[in-house]
Amino acid sequence: MKKLYLITLFTFVCSLQHQAYAAENLFGDEEDSLLVQQIADQPAENTNNATISSFLSTRIPEAVATNINKAEKVFCYTVDYAPADYMGYMIDGLAVKGSCGELSENGKELIKESLLQNGTAFSTNIDNCQIVPKIMLRYIYGPDHTDILLSAPCHSITFFHGRDIVTINAAPGAKIMEKITEAYGKLEEKYLSPALLNQMVANGQITTQSQKEIVRKLSPTEAPVKKWQKEAPQQNNSQVQQPKLKGWNKIR
Repeated sequence: MKKLYLITLFTFVCSLQHQAYAAENLFGDEEDSLLVQQIADQPAENTNNATISSFLSTRIPEAVATNINKAEKVFCYTVDYAPADYMGYMIDGLAVKGSCGELSENGKELIKESLLQNGTAFSTNIDNCQIVPKIMLRYIYGPDHTDILLSAPCHSITFFHGRDIVTINAAPGAKIMEKITEAYGKLEEKYLSPALLNQMVANGQITTQSQKEIVRKLSPTEAPVKKWQKEAPQQNNSQVQQPKLKGWNKIR
């Protein structure tokens, strides 16, 4: 299988203040031609310029859909389940591994056309698998926001808005989910608190020289806790082993 052409994309992204400028190249392999054609062949839906399809909008609360459809900014994070002793930043109960930047207009259109408006990407079936957190997209509209978690494998999208959590099966769009999570996962950089960088937006990436100076001057005791442990510490035999959560739509 040919490798996804991301080298040029990645270099371009880094030169534009680390924004996640997504890719005409994302679906650039020859063997992706059928996938691209499948997306292009979907009948146009009269959504009044809405970002999400009626299939999704009828399954999530109205406020969730409004934030996505009217989003003024979209930020990208890499996430995972947190180890037992994790003390770093969290988003929707998941550990923030890093930031993959702010989506450009091209990036937002990519997610919109290939996933959120793709009528063949989702299913009402229930899969026997456990969610594997990969990418979190935060859609910000004014003071409010909606988060979308992309899981691969166990392909699904989960919408977060306050106490509202809705998971939808994305197994039919597995190839699309894999492409998106792989591409944005490769843009991961260390995440820093926007407050520490004097930012007004939740990017969490250094973009100016003054922000570099702020981070440089932080003492170890003042620096944010952003340690990421890929493996949870081993439990001793005296500890009670908790049963693993299994099944569809389970986020620990």
